[in-house]
Amino acid sequence: MTYAHNTPVPAGPTTTSQDALAATLAALMPLGGGLLVMLGYAWIGIFGAILGLAGAAGWAFWWRNKHKTFFPKDLRGGSVGGIGGIVAVIAFLLFVSL
Repeated sequence: MTYAHNTPVPAGPTTTSQDALAATLAALMPLGGGLLVMLGYAWIGIFGAILGLAGAAGWAFWWRNKHKTFFPKDLRGGSVGGIGGIVAVIAFLLFVSL
């Protein structure tokens, strides 16, 4: 079976590293969103929790628009590492706030 030059070849099975990146992303996104809500509540109160919830929804919306899906087939370690860095900064700010 041959393919034309402009026809994409079907993607093969995912690799273990892609699965690990997807699992890490699946853990970091809700953790970061929850920490963002808690940080808003710690700083401002209930209004801050609402702002944190809006920020978490905006974060998820931005990620989905950037990658066209929540779990793209070609995740890069830099993207997941960047999300990990953001979550670490939010966790640090929450720890310092309490």
